[in-house]
Amino acid sequence: MIKISSKNKTIYGSIDLESSKSISNRLLVIKALCKTKFRIQNLSNAKDTKILNELLNSFNKRIDLNCEDAGTALRFLIAFLATKEGIWKVSGSKRMHERPVKPLIDCLKELGAEIKYLEKEGFPPIEIKSKKLKSKKLSLPGDISSQFISALLLVAPTIENGLPLEITSKVLSKPYIDMTLGLMSEFGIEYSWENNLIKVEQQNYLAKNIKVENDWSAASFWYSFLALSKSGEIKIPNLYADSLQGDSVLSSIYLKLGIKTEFNEDSIVLYKTKNIAKELELDLSNHPDLALPIIVTCCGLGIKAHLMGLESLKIKESNRLECIKKELEKFNVISSISDSSIKIKKNQKIVQPTSIIECHNDHRIVMSIAPLCMKVDSIKFDDKEVVNKSYPKFWEDFDRLSKNNN
Repeated sequence: MIKISSKNKTIYGSIDLESSKSISNRLLVIKALCKTKFRIQNLSNAKDTKILNELLNSFNKRIDLNCEDAGTALRFLIAFLATKEGIWKVSGSKRMHERPVKPLIDCLKELGAEIKYLEKEGFPPIEIKSKKLKSKKLSLPGDISSQFISALLLVAPTIENGLPLEITSKVLSKPYIDMTLGLMSEFGIEYSWENNLIKVEQQNYLAKNIKVENDWSAASFWYSFLALSKSGEIKIPNLYADSLQGDSVLSSIYLKLGIKTEFNEDSIVLYKTKNIAKELELDLSNHPDLALPIIVTCCGLGIKAHLMGLESLKIKESNRLECIKKELEKFNVISSISDSSIKIKKNQKIVQPTSIIECHNDHRIVMSIAPLCMKVDSIKFDDKEVVNKSYPKFWEDFDRLSKNNN
């Protein structure tokens, strides 16, 4: 358990955020597939990245590979192992065994991999008996997890005669696919994306040393803290306007929520303004991870909000829409949710919660709700360690910035 509070309701200082977990995880797969070694600077310390790194470095010495609660690691690892010779069991935590992998497994089977489910059809744990993958045109709907598409694209250059991948419906979380292709391109991979068809020919990754940018999605919590504070100013190094990360759209979204972003050569600085919209309606199908901090910010500011395009939040570490609805009720905030959206009414009075906030084993639930400490005396969470999944220094950074004075 952890209890947090902000005596002065202010937030000042500089934060060196964790590096991007999304970029780090993709680079680890590229490094493992590259025939020449290269160095990755500023690799993420997130638990997911540590798990993926350890498994990629030891897969040829063991049979049983446990991804714990690291969803990206599991999906990327399955595709990677399908390109190697051997037999492996891939498993995870109880929650991981409830998160579907069938679309990815079906595609890998079509390419020649032998994969069987060890418990429930369509879900981990699985057994992989890899064979040499051979080219075949694959089709996937765009409204599934973009990690399935990214996993296939990352291994596509190693497939005999390459991979044509057809996306059969509107793509959700497209910036994550753009990120994957952008990083592949940095390592020499040529591809085409015309209409709904992505083509990657068989080719080799070319080694180069690279530094990972810091995590724009982690910055979202500090935008929220500042928006709900009485006063403050936050500097964040190693974030850039021309980022590969789609979540850099934060800077334009939060302009409507009273936060201005100043872009410098090697950092951003966040300032409070008085320009706050009366209501906010957003389609976040390309940026679903931003939904929770944004809806919490709107609650704290008393803004009417309607966020859409959130289908993928059902299959994250928790069912995030159901969980955030439940926890916000403890602050007297009533929301309505559907399978893909959340709505709140304006001017709901935030009250001190009388019960502990449940973390639901989900790092983003916790870090999204934490900024509400700017509106109440204190908040108690039932799990201090859950933030380690993506942002191990979160509590330390909050403690330091909330105690600083201008």
